[in-house]
Amino acid sequence: MKQNILLILALSLMTGFLFAGDFIIGSGTSTENYVPFYGGNDFGWSRFCFNQGELIASGMTNGAQITKIAFQLNNAISGYVTNNQTVYIGAFYDAAYNVTNYPSSYSGYTQVYNGSITWNGPGWMELTLSTPFTWDSRWGLEVLWENRDGTRQSPFPIFRHSSVSNSSIRKVANTSYPSLTNGTRGANRPNFWFITPATDLPYPGTALNPTDTSTGIDINSKLDWHHTGGDPTGYRLWLGTNNPPSNLVSNQVLDQSIYTPATYLDYGTTYYWRVVPFNDFGNALDCPVWSFTTLPDPTIYAFPYSQSFDDTFNPEGWTDRQGVLADPIVMGAEGSSQWRQDDWLNILSTDKAAVHELYSTMAGFCISPLFNISSDNFVVEFDLAFLKWDQPPTGTPPALGGVDDRFAVLVSDGFSWSTANIVREWNNTGSPYVLNEIPATGTHVSIPLTGFTGRKRIAIYAGSTVSNVDNDIMINNFTVKEMLQTPVLNISKDPVLNQMNISWPIVPNAVIYRIYSSDSPNGTFSELGTSDTNSYQTPATPSKAFFKVIAYSTR
Repeated sequence: MKQNILLILALSLMTGFLFAGDFIIGSGTSTENYVPFYGGNDFGWSRFCFNQGELIASGMTNGAQITKIAFQLNNAISGYVTNNQTVYIGAFYDAAYNVTNYPSSYSGYTQVYNGSITWNGPGWMELTLSTPFTWDSRWGLEVLWENRDGTRQSPFPIFRHSSVSNSSIRKVANTSYPSLTNGTRGANRPNFWFITPATDLPYPGTALNPTDTSTGIDINSKLDWHHTGGDPTGYRLWLGTNNPPSNLVSNQVLDQSIYTPATYLDYGTTYYWRVVPFNDFGNALDCPVWSFTTLPDPTIYAFPYSQSFDDTFNPEGWTDRQGVLADPIVMGAEGSSQWRQDDWLNILSTDKAAVHELYSTMAGFCISPLFNISSDNFVVEFDLAFLKWDQPPTGTPPALGGVDDRFAVLVSDGFSWSTANIVREWNNTGSPYVLNEIPATGTHVSIPLTGFTGRKRIAIYAGSTVSNVDNDIMINNFTVKEMLQTPVLNISKDPVLNQMNISWPIVPNAVIYRIYSSDSPNGTFSELGTSDTNSYQTPATPSKAFFKVIAYSTR
């Protein structure tokens, strides 16, 4: 059973009694990653306790019905899912642990949650309990956590904790759920927030990302905030370039404290936003308007654009990231791939290139700056060579085979990538562009960018998944430009009811041909299709017998 997870992100530490219904214990800034669970292991369990005096000092003086709990995450993670998580809460009768084992039975515990949890941070991560727990103020409280997910992931949540002697026990394992005895006792107890039903209006929230008056914000940013107490049941959002904000989002009701704009924001623009938490008692009062300014526009508008890779690598505006060409494409941090600068064709000279070794499990992307592709008439070009590792064309020829090796060009908005973004691929397993047939002496490649208007980045991928052959793939003289238009000829044919083939003389250096049709020689011609050869199989168009062809070339 998957429960709703509400994300609350805190900008600063909050300690002690906040408002009626909100009780935080722990203000430590140190971090640990074992309690309540450790994402670096497949399985684990933990116990941690709060004595009666601590609970009363937090403001829980008369007992409480606990409906939600929250942990304070220290690291930036998003969408980290743990499955098969079970949480119990029970009365605790001692000041601290004097044992290190798992409870001998679940007697005295209430299962308050069972299911999947999605972790987001940094800040307070709030979990709505499927079964509320009623605390009797005569006793302390204990939380028992079971992680039976069975898979480890990284990066995993890291928790802020306070040091309280013998306040936690934990145990982890990888092959199976760990033994229920002989855990490790320690003083690392996570900062913890007990939340009970609201008794009044909620209080204003706090902006986390973007923070108020911040600058240099990415245009694909989400808006994150946290509440400061009062157990909100939802939020009202306003967003705009006007102040007070309203011209983009006005009074939109949300059930979580995160919002993804419907479209990317604009570069170099100041935005204003306001969030009003609400609950059954009404809206929070005196909620502020926050602001932020997006990054200056990095888009390249002037063409032709050329990159020789002769200077410092990565060139300005470029980055390289580790990753494989399989959905979902998950890219590593900037500078994490094996793309590098080397001599073009492995011949020592001042002519350099971007190079990737195709060997073992090396794989990654070399990603261009952001281009404004203003029409369908743009093309990307580069010189491409395939050589034996560290060998020139006159040396040892490339080792053939490499059925796992791939080279590809992708075009995307630069924020998300998938195999659907591939515009051309070279491999040895059936592609019309055969990797092993790329000349060691180099070849010139031209790829039309038809259908990719707007702000786009171009990613060059090279990857190997098996340790077999060892070769180099390299690119040089990368260029993005608008193609030259060359009228080829007009063709007229008698209308027919079946398909017909039209052809024309080859135009030297043509990258693509566009075919247009009309019902009269002086009429309006509309684009019928494109071809990368000097022929085209037209659809059945009995009323349109006049065609014209325009070649697009770059040389």
